[in-house]
Amino acid sequence: MGGQPLEADWELVVGSRLAPHLLPAGSRGVRRPADVGWLPDGAYPAIVDSVGHVSLEDLLVVPAATWPVEPWRRRCLYSPLCVMAIGERGVGLWVEALPAPGVRAWVPFAEIAAIEQRADGPYGVLVVTGRAATLLVRYDADGQAVVDAWTRRLRRRVAAVPAPIPPQPESRGPHRGADPGLLLLVPGDAIVSAGWRSRAGRGTFLLSMTSRELVIMQSTRGVAPPWRRATSTLCLPRGPVEDAVVRSRTMLLRSAGAEVRVTLRSRTVAAAASSWLRWMLSDHGRVRASGRGEGKSQ
Repeated sequence: MGGQPLEADWELVVGSRLAPHLLPAGSRGVRRPADVGWLPDGAYPAIVDSVGHVSLEDLLVVPAATWPVEPWRRRCLYSPLCVMAIGERGVGLWVEALPAPGVRAWVPFAEIAAIEQRADGPYGVLVVTGRAATLLVRYDADGQAVVDAWTRRLRRRVAAVPAPIPPQPESRGPHRGADPGLLLLVPGDAIVSAGWRSRAGRGTFLLSMTSRELVIMQSTRGVAPPWRRATSTLCLPRGPVEDAVVRSRTMLLRSAGAEVRVTLRSRTVAAAASSWLRWMLSDHGRVRASGRGEGKSQ
């Protein structure tokens, strides 16, 4: 978690003078297509061949865009037009990029380890981490609501089966301002939370466990102009979590065959994570004799 991901295979770092010429005239924002005719030629058949049948509400078109990455060198990152799809067999990403447009990444539902959204001022990125592939798209703030809705559909599909949460649910630490709509996939679902807030108000951290997911939300405020706030929401479906350990303030998880590392922000949060993970893995009969998965904290 944290920081902008490196460019994907289908993205390019280009000079700022070239960037405007790569964007088609009249480019629209992130949108759901009204019908498959809205998609680029060949996109829908390629997606269906990869992930199976796809409903219109499970399609999302992300237009080509450029993002500043090295302003001091007058360079930016070019992202081509992408189509994201939630199908019968998994989630896929079709990209309109050289050498030929096509599905550049797809992940079966059972292999999805993490779903993360990051926002830094006007820029947003969605990352779906799988065992053997990663889907990555960038979008501007105007498309946030559409991307949020699509991502929520994906989270529901991946974390469809509920499981018990630790007994005697309780919340530790500050977590005011957290949107329940981001945390709970089902209204009224049980939840345990542990939070942290910096004294200066420049950062917050919230770790929550629901019956379907582990959700880590954090935000930081810049210390220099324009003082914009960067946020991150990392969602880990509980089912694929195979092993976990908390060492000091670092949470290490193995989920769907992928390694996920999260830096926790306080001893209170680390202690809660240790307890919950130990309970979760024990409840599913996956505690190992070696002690790994016990969520030890220091």
